[in-house]
Amino acid sequence: MAPAYAEAIGSALRDRGFEPAFRETEKDAIRLPDEIERAIVVGGDGTLRRAAASLGEVGIPFLQAPLGTENLFARMLSLPREPEDIAELAVRGETQKIDAGRTPYGPFTLMVSVGFDAEVIHDLHARRRGPIRHASYIGPIFRTALKRKWPKVSVEVDGQQVVEQRRGLAIVANFSGYAFGMDPARDAKPDDGLLDVVFLPTSSITRTLLWAWRSRKGVAVDHSAAVVARGAQVTLSGPEKMALQLDGDDAGLQDRVDITLLPQGYEVIVPSSSMSVSSA
Repeated sequence: MAPAYAEAIGSALRDRGFEPAFRETEKDAIRLPDEIERAIVVGGDGTLRRAAASLGEVGIPFLQAPLGTENLFARMLSLPREPEDIAELAVRGETQKIDAGRTPYGPFTLMVSVGFDAEVIHDLHARRRGPIRHASYIGPIFRTALKRKWPKVSVEVDGQQVVEQRRGLAIVANFSGYAFGMDPARDAKPDDGLLDVVFLPTSSITRTLLWAWRSRKGVAVDHSAAVVARGAQVTLSGPEKMALQLDGDDAGLQDRVDITLLPQGYEVIVPSSSMSVSSA
């Protein structure tokens, strides 16, 4: 599906007088010709996460052609899905600087988390066979719920400890928006030079489901039990190794992760006010 989608976008670019250069992100490490001025990343948020770091280093503006399960990046920036619209955006779109996230275990664009969701993603990737769909999460969610294992987490923001050894879900967000229509970090903005940190205490599946419901409503951060902070440097740690996820990718089991933000580290292509495209 991805090659055909990429070729359809390439054909639309040729119709506009441009000759695209194709690269496979995981195999070629995005070795682009010097004359490349803009890039289109075909894939989901995980593919974008890996590609964005390389493109950001050389200052090439990019956009996502959404082909994943959630496509949160494209959704948050109102990017189109149709090949013709993507080609038009690549040629005529404006550029915007956004912040870039870094951890010792890889970069991220959207968010980092530990807790129930990261445990689900860790289980999913351990058993993954082929493309991930929404139905792929059903088994991992049930298995994680049955384990009844919620890690103890400490959270430090800009040198100040805001959570000490409490069980729950910790999210460090560069963007608002989350999987399955949830929005636990409702106020996160990708260009403010800060990370939004949200800790939702829970040690039971019932309370976890309540947090999920509040996140669907976008009101999790308004609850008195939620711990909310902002900063440029965040550390998540625990007495035992915890599953860690970056933009929906499994980052293994870690007992500590230091998270930093590179302000305006990426340049992205976004629709201009004069463009008319079909959003993703």
